[in-house]
This record gives sequence, structure tokens and C-alpha cells, in this order.
Amino acid sequence: VIAKTKGQGGKEYNLALIHQAALLVTMGNHRAAHATINKYLQLAELSDEIAGKLIVDDLDHVLALDTCAATYLKMGNVDKAIAIFEQKLKFVKTLPNCDEMKSDTMHKLGCLMACKNQHKIALPMLDEALNTRKYLYDGKHKFVYESTWAVAATNHTLGDNTKALKEYGVLLEKMSSVQDNPVDSVLVHNSAGKLLFEDGKFDQAAHSFNMALRGSQSSHNPQLKAEITLSLANVLSARGETDKAFELYDELLSTKSLKRTKLFYLVLFNKSLLLIKIGEVEEAKEIFDKILGTKSSMANDVKGSIYMTKGNIAITDGKINEALVFFEKALDTAEEDDVSAYVQAKKNMANAYLKGGQSDKAITTLEDVLEDLSGIDEEGKVVDLLKAEIWNTMSRVYKKKGDLSQAKNYAKLALGTYKSELGENNPVTLRNVSNLQLILLEEAEDLPKGDAKSIIDAAKYEMEGTLDAFESLNDTWTYRLDVASLKTNLALVSIWQGKPKKAKKLMRQIQEIEIPPEHSLVHRVEVLEGRLQALEKKKGK
Repeated sequence: VIAKTKGQGGKEYNLALIHQAALLVTMGNHRAAHATINKYLQLAELSDEIAGKLIVDDLDHVLALDTCAATYLKMGNVDKAIAIFEQKLKFVKTLPNCDEMKSDTMHKLGCLMACKNQHKIALPMLDEALNTRKYLYDGKHKFVYESTWAVAATNHTLGDNTKALKEYGVLLEKMSSVQDNPVDSVLVHNSAGKLLFEDGKFDQAAHSFNMALRGSQSSHNPQLKAEITLSLANVLSARGETDKAFELYDELLSTKSLKRTKLFYLVLFNKSLLLIKIGEVEEAKEIFDKILGTKSSMANDVKGSIYMTKGNIAITDGKINEALVFFEKALDTAEEDDVSAYVQAKKNMANAYLKGGQSDKAITTLEDVLEDLSGIDEEGKVVDLLKAEIWNTMSRVYKKKGDLSQAKNYAKLALGTYKSELGENNPVTLRNVSNLQLILLEEAEDLPKGDAKSIIDAAKYEMEGTLDAFESLNDTWTYRLDVASLKTNLALVSIWQGKPKKAKKLMRQIQEIEIPPEHSLVHRVEVLEGRLQALEKKKGK
């Protein structure tokens, strides 16, 4: 009617087009909506070129851009949707009191960039959206909550666990007080659990996964429920709750809908790791061989990890050449752009060479990796942490060669990176503090007693602080080997200082800790026992 009476170039007709298109989106008729809104946008572009102004009011033009972006998204064209939101952002910045619309657009743009795996571009947008929304709304507002979720998830993906944990903490704290919560609480608990698991906070991770599992009962999403169950089983395995973990693994493996899916093979792989952990290596190897023998593409995601694990088993068995073959196969199965898989395979090759007495080959392999990592355009936390892993391995190789000076230098490089990227009290950082002190203690052993004293005193001070930090994590089972290692080193220091009573006290504490019989720490404890007996004998005289 408007077209017949007033023509198609006026405000009323184009306003009707915009609202008709928005209604069509609501009704799910996205192609018709797209065709309708494009009629307006073409006229709007022509009007802007000729008259230098819009046909409709500013807010109606914003609705048109939102509607157009929605149609592109519903039709699967994310790039076009991003282009429209970028156009919208440029437009709303010209409007007065635009903070609300600007933050909404920044949030949507950031989420779309994250969906395209452009997380480094997404994060500044999401941060700005969150900060603006915190200023505009109450802290319990749903817009603040959804932006907090987006920032947490993006930081998690980028490997910034410290920032991600901070935001997840806010999400978990405010979850029950947010009205019309736009984020599924199951997803929040599940994501927080994964992050806590990565950070070594197993008790908290188990709580989050249990909460997610409870919420998933009513979500009618069996795939998500299965994924959460697997994550919980992995936490229980890490906590040493073997029977409960096996129970969950077997529950998943007996679920008909999961048979021969990617998750099915992932469950098999994780169950096999637990079998290895409790000494059932042959049973685990049989499962690995069955997975490697399957022709299903669903098993491809775990084949690289299986080759890596089989290689590590071969190293333990002293079969170095066999281990190297497995690591080569792991490299062959890795995706071309999977830097982490490449680094892990090469690092394991270096370990095999080291175990086989070929330390020079190990060093050459690790130097090649460092050169490759330096040539990667995308610098950042992930690459820095991979470099730290290689420096750590270099330190161990040089230590085995007897070059303690080089071992110390590489250990310091690794420790500096872990401190800056993971924080002072992260378990990985604490382990590297302990490793460095052990090198310093070995270095001091070859010095005259007067020169060695200051080095040993400083190492003792650092190890005592590290021991306190591990004990403050309140997870005695998870960090028992770290605690045992530190107490062993401190007992050796006490022997060097001529204090058998202190060393004996630490020895008793070490004996109360469950150490796997194949662990390298067993030999160090035996050395400690021998030195303690020698000191007591000497003191007795």
C-alpha cells in the first residue's frame, strides 16, 4: 500500500521493509528476510551517496544492520556477518550516547572472531565490551555475565589460565543471582572444570564437573553429558581414585550411542593411560593396538597420542630404536599446523636419544625445535611455554652430560618463562624452581666447602619456600612426588651440613609417601639412605 501511494524511496516504505525483515528473522524465514533487508540497504547506500543522509532514523538503521547480520549468520556466512557488524560499529560510534550499542556490537564481533579461531583479535573487543558493560550495568546483569563468559573462554583458549580462572571465579560466584542468565550453567561448570584440571586443582575441578554433570541430566544433550563424564573420570584418575575412574570409563564404553565415535576412542585411550599408571602395561598395549588397527576415521584423533605413549613405554623398556620409530609415526599423524604435537614428538625423540646415550643427537634435535619455534610468526604464551619445555629438556640433557653450567642456564630460561606466563605459585613453576636448586646443589658439591656454603644455603631457602607452596595447595596426593623430591633434597642438604637428626626426620616423612617403584625418585631416596647411614656411623665414632 505504501509503495503504491508514496513510492519506494521514502522513509515509511523503508521502515516497513526493515520491520518486515526483522519479523521474518523471528519467524525463521531467513532467506526472505535477507532479500527484504537488502532492498533497504541498497536504497540506503544510494541515498547516502546522493543526499549524504539516511532514509530512516538512526536506530532503525541499526536494526537493519543487526537484521542483515542475523540473516548472514543463519545462512552460515560468518565473514559477511562480521563485515556487517564492523559497518554497524563504525556507524554507532558516530551517535550520541552510543555506549550500549557499541558494547553490544563489540561483544558480537569478538564472539564471531573467536568462532573463526581469531582469538587474539577477539580478546581486545571482548575486553572492551566487558569493561563498558560493567560501567553501564549492575554486576549481576545478564549482559555483564555473557561478556565475562566470553572473556574467560577466550583467555582459556589463548592459554592465559590466570586471567581465565579469575573470570570463571566471577561466573561461578554470580551464577545463581543473574536473572535470565544467557549462559548455560552446565557449560560454565564444564569449562571451569577443564581449566582447573589443567591448572592442577583437581579437587575444585572434580566439584565443577560434578555440578556440570548434575545440570546435564536435564539438558537432553547426551553428547555433552558423556564429555563431562569423561572429564570427571580423568580427574578421578589424576587423584588416584582408580576404581571410580574405571567405573566411569566402562560406563561410557558400554553406552551404545557412543560406540565407534571419536569420544569412544578417546575414552579407550584415557582408560589405557590409567592401566599403564597402575602397572597393567600389556593390557594397555593391547587396547592401543586395537585402536591403531581400526580403519575408522573416528580413531584418528588419538592415534598420534598412542604412538607417543608407545614410544615412551619403549624408552622405559630400553628399546630406543623402537621408541624413535613410534615418535616418527606420531609426527606423521600430526596436522601440519599442530605446533604442540610437533614439539612433543621431537622432545620425546630427544629423550630417547638421551636414554640411549646419544646426548649430542638429543641436543641437535632440541636446537632444531627451538629454531623452528623462533620462526613461527604467531608469538605468544603457547609458543613461549613450548620453548620453556624444550629449554627444560636441554637442561636435563646437559645435566646428564655433566655440563652443569649449561644445564643451569637452560633451567633459568625455562623458569623465567614459567614465572611470567603461569605465575610464581603454579605447580609447573614450583617444579622448575626445585629442578634449578637441584642443579645448584650438584654444582656446589664440586666446590670447596667454604665456597659451597652460600650456594647451598640459598638453595635450601628456595626449596623450603617451594615445599611450603606445594603443601599450601592442599592436595597431598596430587603433589606427593613433588613433596617427596623436595624433602629428599632438603635431607641431602642436612647431611651435607652434618645434621643427621634433621635428615632422619625428613627420611621418615619421605617413607610415609607412596612412591611408584619405577619412579626415578626411588634411586635418590636410596642414595639418601646410604649417605644418612654413613653420616650416622661417622657421628657415632
